[in-house]
Order: sequence, then C-alpha cells, then structure tokens
Amino acid sequence: MKNEILLNQDTSRWNKAQEYEKNWWAERKDIVDFNFYKEFAGDMLNFISSHFEIKPETKILEIGSGAGGIITYLKQSENRYAIDPLEGFYSSVEEFSHQRDNNVKYFTAAGEAIPVDDNYFDLVIMDNVLDHCIDPSKVMKEVSRVLKPKGFLYFKQNTYHLWGIFIRFLMEKMVIDKGHPHTFSKSDLKKFAFENNLTELKKTRSGYINTWVKEIKGAGLKNKLKAFLFVTRDKVTILYRKDK
Repeated sequence: MKNEILLNQDTSRWNKAQEYEKNWWAERKDIVDFNFYKEFAGDMLNFISSHFEIKPETKILEIGSGAGGIITYLKQSENRYAIDPLEGFYSSVEEFSHQRDNNVKYFTAAGEAIPVDDNYFDLVIMDNVLDHCIDPSKVMKEVSRVLKPKGFLYFKQNTYHLWGIFIRFLMEKMVIDKGHPHTFSKSDLKKFAFENNLTELKKTRSGYINTWVKEIKGAGLKNKLKAFLFVTRDKVTILYRKDK
C-alpha cells in the first residue's frame, strides 16, 4: 500500500474540518484511553456475528481510524489495515501510539483514494466517517471497489430528518460545525448502497426521540441547543454485503 494520495479537487472546506479534528485530539491526548475503541470493537463483533466471523486470514480495513481505531482490538485477524488522512499526526503522539497494536498497518490516506488493489478486503469498517470526507460518493465507490465480492461493510453514521438537514445546511453556511462538512438522510444512505452494489443485511437505530431526550437531559449548552432546535440525529448502524 502506498502512503500518499493526490486528490484533484477543492479541499478547502475539508482542510478546515481536518484542522478541527487534529486540534480536538491534541487537546485530549493526555486523557484519551483506548478502552472506548475496545467497547466499539465488542459492539461490532456482536453486531456482525450472525453473518460473519473474523478469522486469522480475514483481511480488514478501517477507514478513518483516528488515534487507534476499532481495528486495534480485532486481534482475531492477522491482516489488519487502517487509513486516515491525519495518520502522520496520530502516529507522532506517544499517548496514542503506545496504546496501538503494532500488528496493525497504518497508512496516511483518505477514503476517496484507497491505495490498494480491487477486491482485496473481506471486511471494511467505517464508524462515523462519511460526514468528515471530501466526497462521500467517491468514498463509497472506493469501498465497493476494494471489497471482495460477498465482502462486508460495517457502517455507522448519524442521519437527520428534513428539519435537521435544513438547520445543518444553515450551520454549514456559517461553518458552525467545523468538523462535519456533510449531513445525510436515510435516503442518502440507501442511494449510496444501491449505486455500489451493497445489500443491507442488518440495521439498528438509536432513534430520534431517544437522542432528543438524552440531549435535553444532558449537560452542556450545545446539547440543549440542538434539542431545542430539533437538530436531532439518529445514529444508524448497518451491515452491508457487496453482491458483485
């Protein structure tokens, strides 16, 4: 795998999001404990267990692995890869690197140009990544390209109802949420899946109402403001299979 990419399009908005992401992690490097990744990995294994079992030969890619990623704790596989545009930063922070598994191969790359051959991976992981990207459609096309036929995509993403999308559109005009350039509805996800030969095998939702209640009861002005504006997200978890 190569560790550099070239993307021929305007990346100015994405660069702002990447800078925000980098600063967010840098401010928390002394307190970040990878146990949350371990919990996410356990959740993922439980979610996919009825359809897929990770074995030593299973080839896995995590897109947007961040400081360590779910991939850190999928030790059942001997073939684990991870890409992130900020990998150069993450790997330079001792507080992160010492918690990683050295058997994972980390690379600097973005989902729009995954530096690997076609039909390579058995499993791809994307945990709340798509709204951070430059071109979500291109990312999903790349995911389909690198997945083997009958390979699996473990996918998590926040989605919004029409009012939430409208408010987030206004927020984006003012670049209020610097870290998330894109907003999705459930129909957007269905379109991505259809265009890339991905069949939905299993899905769970957090639910708009449950999230709204948590936000209205939660600490912090930001959560309460989102609740009062009804900019409520519904976190969707999906297991897809590539059919062609």
